[in-house]
Amino acid sequence: MEVAPRILGVLFIGGGIWAFVHPIGAFYELASILGFLLLLKGSLDFTVAVASKELNDLWWMGLVVGILEILLAFWASQQFFAPRAALILLWVGFGAMFRGFTEILLAFEVRRMTNEGATV
Repeated sequence: MEVAPRILGVLFIGGGIWAFVHPIGAFYELASILGFLLLLKGSLDFTVAVASKELNDLWWMGLVVGILEILLAFWASQQFFAPRAALILLWVGFGAMFRGFTEILLAFEVRRMTNEGATV
């Protein structure tokens, strides 16, 4: 058996114990990591939307989502605890909405392309 999974397991157990002992610090760090991930994902969504403009009719959707994710990342970078707490709660809702809207619009796009393919 490899050593890396064991080391990760020990680190995760140690992190879990630390989170129980210092819940406010753990929450603060979780919000910091979430802010960084939002900035990264928003930048990637923005870049992919601009790069696929000629191939994808729904490129603007990725652009809007990318901009909103970048704005949320800057909101998460605040030093105040209350905005970070609100971010974690709101991000779950925003993430579900972004994902849902994207899936619905992509489903309509697939349906349109299927209908166009059937008539040609």
